[in-house]
Amino acid sequence: MGYRLEGKTVVITGASSGIGRAAAVEFHRAGCNVAAAARSEDKLDALAGELGGDRILPIKTDVTSETDRQSLLAVVRKKFDRIDVLVNNAGWASFGTVRRIPLNQVQQMVSLNFLAPIALARDVIPEMIERGSGQIINISSVVGFQTIPRMTVYSATKAALNALTSGLRMELRGTGVDVLLVAPGSTNTPFFDSAAMVDAKATRVAQTQYTPQRVARAVVASSRKRRREVILTADGKTICFIRRVSPRLADRIMFAVAKKGMPDI
Repeated sequence: MGYRLEGKTVVITGASSGIGRAAAVEFHRAGCNVAAAARSEDKLDALAGELGGDRILPIKTDVTSETDRQSLLAVVRKKFDRIDVLVNNAGWASFGTVRRIPLNQVQQMVSLNFLAPIALARDVIPEMIERGSGQIINISSVVGFQTIPRMTVYSATKAALNALTSGLRMELRGTGVDVLLVAPGSTNTPFFDSAAMVDAKATRVAQTQYTPQRVARAVVASSRKRRREVILTADGKTICFIRRVSPRLADRIMFAVAKKGMPDI
């Protein structure tokens, strides 16, 4: 059976730009109440103005803050009574080798890309189990399946998110709560512009990129169809297949991609 989205309440993190913003638009178009969370209040207000009506709720939030997370969920429940779908989308990267990335940037990636999704999931799971219905959708990356050098720590946080998704799915088996994973490849978003650059330039690592709108449509489709795991882009699917057949060859390919796409500073 599919998952009916009309009338559901969706919380999306990192919703001020890129995939998160596009997902907010697509879920709203699907008839959902959308709580759009991010740190940029101006961009959230612009999104709300664009969509209009009372089914969009912009909430300024730093999801690495426990206080902000609790406030976010409280405001959503007060407005819409419930949370049906959580989309863990917020993420950040530092481009650089493990030996040179400052420890505070490592901690920032772990906090935002991995710990925040765990905390938010823990907070919404009880009500979903009680209703016997709900979804947690984690936005990962192809590099969570096949590490790319010079983004090793970022890749590790996405690999951890992948493991979290699989394990949580098994833990919630039979409860009616879906735990889904969508892993885009290189996407044309402000992600690369906001990334830190330690000893590698933050350039786009693929010539062919998905638009955030295309990724968002895939997220909504995976929700409706309850697809457990979706890997996007032909390049992404190819490198994941090669990884299963020959890890050594996959490493060689990704080393060459990183060398060309993320040159030294």
